[in-house]
Amino acid sequence: MHLNKVLGITIIICSQFLIISCGKLSEVEIQGADNFKYVGFKDNYVTFQADIKVNNPSHHKITVKEINAKLLVNDIYLGRLQNDEVIHIMPLSDDYITVSFRLRIANVLSGLSTIARLYNQKNLKVEVNGYVIARTALYRKKINISETTRINSIR
Repeated sequence: MHLNKVLGITIIICSQFLIISCGKLSEVEIQGADNFKYVGFKDNYVTFQADIKVNNPSHHKITVKEINAKLLVNDIYLGRLQNDEVIHIMPLSDDYITVSFRLRIANVLSGLSTIARLYNQKNLKVEVNGYVIARTALYRKKINISETTRINSIR
């Protein structure tokens, strides 16, 4: 009887932990991007870094393993944006995180000529449309993104 009681209490505690852990995941808010930095070009991919302002009101650490989005600069389609590494967003944070991205250019010649043309321009409108797959320890969510921001240059 004693073993059943211990087992019952253990199941109740584990169930409560799972319910708390799976609680509603608050939406992470992307509040802007800054410090864009060109890293390089290889195999149809342009690699760059940016500091992304992220607000995570949740009590959960969030891991982003997949970003898949269209990137438009001044209404010109440049290609598909993907993340280069796993991104960790700490709980209850409102801070900048440095993120590495890869931009897969569909047509290398036209894409690179467009980037070269935009390279010296100021006040660029950057649009990102697609989705992000975010996870906590026990919860997974596909979040649609549609963000527009202005940057001084892509240098």
